[in-house]
Amino acid sequence: MISGEKTIIRGITKESSKDIYKWVNQEKLRLYTGTLYPVSEYEHDEWIKKQVSSNDRKLFLICDKETQHNIGTIGLKNFDYINKNVELFISIGEEKYISGGKYKGYGTDAVGIFVKYCFEHLNMHKIYLHVFESNERAIHCYEKVGFRKEGTLVEHHFQNGKYENVIIMGITTFS
Repeated sequence: MISGEKTIIRGITKESSKDIYKWVNQEKLRLYTGTLYPVSEYEHDEWIKKQVSSNDRKLFLICDKETQHNIGTIGLKNFDYINKNVELFISIGEEKYISGGKYKGYGTDAVGIFVKYCFEHLNMHKIYLHVFESNERAIHCYEKVGFRKEGTLVEHHFQNGKYENVIIMGITTFS
Protein backbone atom coordinates (compact mmCIF):
# COMPACT_ATOMS: atom_id res chain seq x y z
CA MET A 1 0.00 0.00 0.00
CA ILE A 2 0.94 3.61 -0.56
CA SER A 3 -0.47 5.84 2.16
CA GLY A 4 -1.22 9.57 2.05
CA GLU A 5 -3.07 11.99 4.29
CA LYS A 6 -6.53 11.23 2.90
CA THR A 7 -6.03 8.26 0.60
CA ILE A 8 -4.46 4.84 0.30
CA ILE A 9 -3.40 3.32 -2.99
CA ARG A 10 -3.51 -0.47 -3.16
CA GLY A 11 -3.87 -3.35 -5.58
CA ILE A 12 -7.06 -4.28 -7.40
CA THR A 13 -9.09 -7.15 -5.96
CA LYS A 14 -11.90 -9.20 -7.48
CA GLU A 15 -14.32 -7.39 -5.19
CA SER A 16 -13.02 -3.92 -6.10
CA SER A 17 -13.36 -4.79 -9.79
CA LYS A 18 -17.13 -4.49 -9.31
CA ASP A 19 -16.73 -0.87 -8.23
CA ILE A 20 -14.55 -0.10 -11.24
CA TYR A 21 -17.16 -1.68 -13.53
CA LYS A 22 -19.83 0.57 -11.97
CA TRP A 23 -17.66 3.68 -12.37
CA VAL A 24 -16.65 3.05 -15.97
CA ASN A 25 -20.33 2.86 -16.96
CA GLN A 26 -21.34 6.17 -15.38
CA GLU A 27 -22.23 8.56 -18.16
CA LYS A 28 -20.90 11.60 -16.26
CA LEU A 29 -17.47 9.99 -15.84
CA ARG A 30 -17.17 9.16 -19.53
CA LEU A 31 -16.87 12.90 -20.15
CA TYR A 32 -13.53 12.82 -18.31
CA THR A 33 -12.19 9.40 -19.28
CA GLY A 34 -13.00 9.43 -22.99
CA THR A 35 -14.86 6.11 -22.80
CA LEU A 36 -17.19 6.17 -25.79
CA TYR A 37 -19.82 3.60 -24.90
CA PRO A 38 -21.08 1.46 -22.04
CA VAL A 39 -18.77 -1.44 -21.19
CA SER A 40 -20.07 -5.01 -20.83
CA GLU A 41 -19.10 -7.26 -17.93
CA TYR A 42 -17.18 -9.46 -20.37
CA GLU A 43 -15.16 -6.54 -21.74
CA HIS A 44 -14.53 -5.26 -18.23
CA ASP A 45 -13.30 -8.64 -16.93
CA GLU A 46 -10.87 -8.97 -19.86
CA TRP A 47 -9.67 -5.38 -19.41
CA ILE A 48 -9.02 -5.89 -15.68
CA LYS A 49 -7.07 -9.09 -16.39
CA LYS A 50 -4.87 -7.20 -18.88
CA GLN A 51 -4.30 -4.34 -16.43
CA VAL A 52 -3.10 -6.53 -13.60
CA SER A 53 -0.89 -8.78 -15.73
CA SER A 54 0.68 -6.21 -18.08
CA ASN A 55 4.32 -5.17 -17.88
CA ASP A 56 3.61 -1.87 -19.66
CA ARG A 57 0.56 -0.80 -17.68
CA LYS A 58 -0.33 -0.86 -13.98
CA LEU A 59 -3.67 -0.10 -12.36
CA PHE A 60 -4.31 0.54 -8.67
CA LEU A 61 -7.26 1.32 -6.43
CA ILE A 62 -7.66 4.61 -4.55
CA CYS A 63 -9.35 4.26 -1.16
CA ASP A 64 -10.52 6.75 1.44
CA LYS A 65 -7.96 6.29 4.22
CA GLU A 66 -10.46 6.86 7.01
CA THR A 67 -13.37 4.70 5.76
CA GLN A 68 -11.41 2.25 3.52
CA HIS A 69 -14.10 2.94 0.87
CA ASN A 70 -13.01 2.52 -2.77
CA ILE A 71 -13.22 5.88 -4.54
CA GLY A 72 -11.33 5.53 -7.82
CA THR A 73 -8.36 4.24 -9.77
CA ILE A 74 -4.90 5.50 -10.59
CA GLY A 75 -2.25 3.98 -12.76
CA LEU A 76 0.69 4.13 -15.09
CA LYS A 77 1.10 3.29 -18.76
CA ASN A 78 3.60 3.73 -21.57
CA PHE A 79 6.66 2.96 -19.45
CA ASP A 80 9.88 4.18 -21.08
CA TYR A 81 12.63 2.47 -19.10
CA ILE A 82 15.48 4.02 -21.10
CA ASN A 83 14.40 7.62 -20.55
CA LYS A 84 12.67 6.90 -17.21
CA ASN A 85 9.34 8.41 -18.30
CA VAL A 86 5.83 7.12 -17.62
CA GLU A 87 2.29 8.35 -18.24
CA LEU A 88 -0.07 8.74 -15.28
CA PHE A 89 -3.84 8.39 -15.37
CA ILE A 90 -6.46 8.75 -12.66
CA SER A 91 -10.23 8.48 -12.38
CA ILE A 92 -12.28 9.25 -9.29
CA GLY A 93 -15.43 7.16 -9.56
CA GLU A 94 -17.40 8.04 -6.45
CA GLU A 95 -19.28 11.24 -7.22
CA LYS A 96 -19.12 12.75 -3.73
CA TYR A 97 -15.30 12.65 -3.97
CA ILE A 98 -15.43 14.58 -7.24
CA SER A 99 -17.79 17.36 -6.20
CA GLY A 100 -15.64 18.77 -3.40
CA GLY A 101 -17.01 20.00 -0.09
CA LYS A 102 -16.19 17.62 2.74
CA TYR A 103 -14.45 15.28 0.29
CA LYS A 104 -12.31 17.92 -1.43
CA GLY A 105 -8.65 17.11 -2.03
CA TYR A 106 -8.78 13.31 -2.29
CA GLY A 107 -7.68 13.31 -5.94
CA THR A 108 -4.84 15.72 -5.21
CA ASP A 109 -3.69 13.58 -2.28
CA ALA A 110 -3.74 10.41 -4.41
CA VAL A 111 -1.84 12.03 -7.29
CA GLY A 112 0.70 13.54 -4.91
CA ILE A 113 1.54 10.33 -3.05
CA PHE A 114 1.59 8.32 -6.28
CA VAL A 115 3.93 10.75 -8.04
CA LYS A 116 6.24 10.75 -5.01
CA TYR A 117 6.22 6.94 -5.05
CA CYS A 118 7.10 6.89 -8.77
CA PHE A 119 10.11 9.15 -8.24
CA GLU A 120 11.36 7.59 -5.01
CA HIS A 121 10.67 3.89 -5.62
CA LEU A 122 10.38 3.39 -9.38
CA ASN A 123 13.27 5.74 -10.20
CA MET A 124 11.26 7.68 -12.78
CA HIS A 125 12.73 10.88 -14.13
CA LYS A 126 9.51 12.30 -15.58
CA ILE A 127 5.80 11.66 -15.21
CA TYR A 128 3.41 13.08 -17.77
CA LEU A 129 -0.31 12.98 -18.48
CA HIS A 130 -3.00 14.03 -20.92
CA VAL A 131 -6.09 15.92 -19.72
CA PHE A 132 -9.07 17.36 -21.60
CA GLU A 133 -8.92 21.15 -21.65
CA SER A 134 -12.48 21.35 -20.30
CA ASN A 135 -11.50 19.41 -17.14
CA GLU A 136 -10.42 22.47 -15.20
CA ARG A 137 -10.75 20.74 -11.80
CA ALA A 138 -8.24 18.06 -12.85
CA ILE A 139 -5.83 20.62 -14.33
CA HIS A 140 -5.90 22.55 -11.05
CA CYS A 141 -5.24 19.32 -9.11
CA TYR A 142 -2.23 18.46 -11.27
CA GLU A 143 -0.82 22.00 -10.95
CA LYS A 144 -1.13 21.81 -7.15
CA VAL A 145 1.01 18.66 -7.19
CA GLY A 146 3.62 20.34 -9.42
CA PHE A 147 2.70 19.38 -12.98
CA ARG A 148 3.22 22.08 -15.62
CA LYS A 149 1.60 22.49 -19.01
CA GLU A 150 4.02 21.34 -21.70
CA GLY A 151 1.86 21.48 -24.79
CA THR A 152 -1.52 21.26 -26.42
CA LEU A 153 -2.91 18.70 -28.82
CA VAL A 154 -5.26 20.95 -30.77
CA GLU A 155 -8.79 19.62 -31.39
CA HIS A 156 -7.53 16.17 -30.45
CA HIS A 157 -10.62 14.69 -28.77
CA PHE A 158 -14.16 14.46 -30.14
CA GLN A 159 -17.02 14.36 -27.67
CA ASN A 160 -20.59 15.65 -27.54
CA GLY A 161 -20.52 16.82 -31.14
CA LYS A 162 -17.35 18.91 -30.95
CA TYR A 163 -13.58 18.66 -30.82
CA GLU A 164 -11.60 19.85 -27.85
CA ASN A 165 -7.95 20.35 -27.03
CA VAL A 166 -5.98 17.92 -24.91
CA ILE A 167 -3.37 19.43 -22.57
CA ILE A 168 -0.07 17.62 -22.00
CA MET A 169 1.34 18.15 -18.52
CA GLY A 170 4.55 16.87 -16.95
CA ILE A 171 6.61 16.86 -13.77
CA THR A 172 10.31 16.03 -13.30
CA THR A 173 10.77 16.65 -9.60
CA PHE A 174 8.58 16.30 -6.56
CA SER A 175 8.89 18.56 -3.53
